[in-house]
Amino acid sequence: MRVPDKIKQAIRDQYAWPGGYPLFLITSDGGALCVECGKKEYKNIVRAVRQDLSDGWNVTAVDINWEDSGLYCDHCNTPIKSAYGERETPCQSTES
Repeated sequence: MRVPDKIKQAIRDQYAWPGGYPLFLITSDGGALCVECGKKEYKNIVRAVRQDLSDGWNVTAVDINWEDSGLYCDHCNTPIKSAYGERETPCQSTES
């Protein structure tokens, strides 16, 4: 089994076209991976897909993170950007 072209394309470019929405990878065990980890761990992804492993690297889908501002990469624990979710803003003091 080969890594689907849709997954390869997401790893090459972390934004959907058209629209520029942020993409993330979904593994066979339901995990979420950021595209950066997909790039760094591509060899593990290829091996897992080809051998149909359940080792956390078997990427089965790509999706857009529409609104989940609490979605984190299961490998590096970095927040995965969302298209429309709340963005954290720095606390601004009202004191003068």
